[in-house]
Amino acid sequence: MIYHITIDQKNIFSLDIYFIINKKLGMAKQQKITMYNWNKNQLYKLLYGLYYTKVPTMIWGNPGGGKTSTITFLGKTLGIPTEIRSGNKSDPTDFSGIPYLIDVKTEEGGKSLKFSEPKYVQIMKGNPNGLLFFDEITTCSPVIQVALLSIIQDCQFGEFEIPKTIYRVAAGNYNNITGTHNMSLALMNRFCHIFYDMNIEFFMDGFVSGWQNYERCKINNTEAQIDKVIKYRLAVVNFVKQHPDFMNAFPTDGSVSDPHEFAYPTPRSWEMVVTILSVLDGNEQEYAEELVKGCIGEGAGNFFLKFLQDDKGLEMDIPGFIGKENTFRLPYPNRHDHVSQIMAALVYYLEKDPGKYMELWIQVINVLHNEKNAYGKYASYDGLIMKYLFANMKLLLESRTILPKDVKQFSKRIPCYDLLGMIGT
Repeated sequence: MIYHITIDQKNIFSLDIYFIINKKLGMAKQQKITMYNWNKNQLYKLLYGLYYTKVPTMIWGNPGGGKTSTITFLGKTLGIPTEIRSGNKSDPTDFSGIPYLIDVKTEEGGKSLKFSEPKYVQIMKGNPNGLLFFDEITTCSPVIQVALLSIIQDCQFGEFEIPKTIYRVAAGNYNNITGTHNMSLALMNRFCHIFYDMNIEFFMDGFVSGWQNYERCKINNTEAQIDKVIKYRLAVVNFVKQHPDFMNAFPTDGSVSDPHEFAYPTPRSWEMVVTILSVLDGNEQEYAEELVKGCIGEGAGNFFLKFLQDDKGLEMDIPGFIGKENTFRLPYPNRHDHVSQIMAALVYYLEKDPGKYMELWIQVINVLHNEKNAYGKYASYDGLIMKYLFANMKLLLESRTILPKDVKQFSKRIPCYDLLGMIGT
């Protein structure tokens, strides 16, 4: 392989990789991979934002560049406990605990196998906003990688668990460095992958100043995040509907060795995309774009980002109907897919704030139920109503937005009384 590397002012590396021999065709072939290599300040900015998404993050870079020091500085500036585990010093018992036998207090007696609680499980259990950092993860053996699957995904250490609000980060060196192992496809798909390199301008400034020039990114407020989750979930649904191959694009050859190809689309990585964009889309365009690619890969990422530029979403401001619920109408009453998305979005808002959105929920059901009512000649959507009705009523009762004694009376506010009757009884 011959690598031609060019650098511009944004520290963007463009690699033209020429495969001299194509193993299958015996012909010359060219493939182009484009990625961002972030400097230390930019890395901190990315990690600062990703901390608020809690999306597991994998940092790729060469040895000695400052990956670990950036993580420890992040923990220090956020004022959170940071626990560091080194991959090349890890043993499976570090994650599952050391096994030991105890006496069983039964008539039959005997022994039972138990596991001691790992040290960092003890530390992290009491610090739900902490940071758990797995350094040198590319030196982990395949056995350790298997143990990491449930830790990175579910914060599960054998029979022990830590809060899912813990931010999990890993760092490793590129696979062409001695002593590294290829990462399994399952582990790859649990991370947002970002690439780090120290550019000379930042090195000169930081080396003299003591690396004090760190910048934080913008975090969307909680209310904005709720709106944006809906926006991006619907965008993903519409995108996948148009490009079904990108719903679950597992690598066809079953193995990948270049870290820049480690991200690929799955339902799990699409969830990460929605989370990242809903929290961080207020930053510079390249930041959000590269994080999207870090979750679903370059190809799917470019397609999806282009799709977002043209996507019109619901074309409806659901929170804007609060206080004027009786004005709600369907913009496209004959488009079942659009109506379904409106209902799904409303259900999401209802779950976040039942008291605020209950009246709008009632109005939407009224509009959907009867094709010849005061709201217009809409097609009947009883099947769609039933899809959510029981769960929504359960939510309103559990939140005490509606009291059980009032359910029957409440049901009369909705024309589809027969659908609600089974709940009222």
